[in-house]
Amino acid sequence: MTTQKLLLIEDDLILGESLVQRFELEGVEVSWFRRLADAWIHIEQPWGAVVSDVRLPDGLATEWFTQLPQPSRLIPWFFLTGYGSVNEAVSALHAGAREYLTKPFDIEKLVALVLDALVSSARAPAQAVLGISPAMRRVEELVRKLAPQKTSVLLTGESGVGKEVVAQMIHGLDPRSKKADFVPVNCAAVPESLMEAEFFGYEKGAFTGAQRAHKGFVERAHGGTLFLDEVGDLPASMQAKLLRVLQERCFFRLGSERTTHSDFRIIAATNRDLYADMLAGRFREDLFYRLAVIRIAIPPLRERPEDIRWLTELILQQITAEQGIPIAMSELFLRDLMARNWRGNVRELRAYLEQAVVMSDGGVLDKPIVLSGGAVPEAADVAPAAETLPSLQSVVEDAERMHIRKALDHCEGSVGKSADALGISRKTLWEKMKRLAINA
Repeated sequence: MTTQKLLLIEDDLILGESLVQRFELEGVEVSWFRRLADAWIHIEQPWGAVVSDVRLPDGLATEWFTQLPQPSRLIPWFFLTGYGSVNEAVSALHAGAREYLTKPFDIEKLVALVLDALVSSARAPAQAVLGISPAMRRVEELVRKLAPQKTSVLLTGESGVGKEVVAQMIHGLDPRSKKADFVPVNCAAVPESLMEAEFFGYEKGAFTGAQRAHKGFVERAHGGTLFLDEVGDLPASMQAKLLRVLQERCFFRLGSERTTHSDFRIIAATNRDLYADMLAGRFREDLFYRLAVIRIAIPPLRERPEDIRWLTELILQQITAEQGIPIAMSELFLRDLMARNWRGNVRELRAYLEQAVVMSDGGVLDKPIVLSGGAVPEAADVAPAAETLPSLQSVVEDAERMHIRKALDHCEGSVGKSADALGISRKTLWEKMKRLAINA
């Protein structure tokens, strides 16, 4: 049973009362309005979902929907439509609505769809940082519990799952590190010949080119967090030196005879099986147990599909804020995202969305993108859709659209002459052009 609130916009008294009674039987709190103007006053409330008729006394709910601010459009919207307004409902899907049902509809199907959306909304509280899936909620719960401690943490998981995001969250929740730095180090990117100098720093004149003193990663992390990404790539010599620093909390800068003290928290991350590397002698056993006091395994995105919608909406909000343009996403586009394997995990998802925004038509994401290589990424991971025949209505509309455009071209864009050539009135042609989205 859910206590989420449902917004119902329906002018039909009989249908509205039936829907209110049916949803209240499921424990859903329903607010029912019969006009768009009345619903507008309450639209910014924290609704779990919205069910709306398309044609209402004061306008089309689908047109109203496309003009709403982005937060209100991220709510799951379900449209109820008659045969004559299917086009409007489909347009709303492309603008970000969740689903539409054609009247007369199966009320049990609607209830099931809405309840599923309400449960998903309930799993995504505003304070969720890492995800809404059960696996990521458990990770977040553990992070909040261990953050105030000074315990070393080892994060494991595939490349791109968000290990650094988890590390930053631990650092941010540690009350002792609020004024200190989070120092990330990609161990695989530091040349072995420069590793000691980069980790421990050096004094002026310590070697050729050392024209001034330099603080290393360990010293810069004093009071804060040293994050060692891809720690399994540390060479054996550096593993021994890092172990000594962790044991004694002091080190020598290159060219210095004085020890430097540094009190920091260490968080390590790897996409390798570090335990297996330890057993095989490729990683020091004593260092492994120093780093892995608490181990957190972050699952790949394909094992937590509930997070795909949440992450997509979050990433698009960030892109909107950065670029200052509204971005609409169709449910069809989202379903394609959720069908993919995402071998590169969250990093690949973000890159795909950034490319989709760049290649979109007016900031509307309504179809898979084709990258420069000419292929839709991970197409092999998407189950082939069953072949379906287009509806008779869509075939007729396509033919009508094509013929009207041909007439407009022939008459050099003149609506009056085109109407005469087609044997219809100017008013009828204008209405058809509006319905079929044809520009004069």
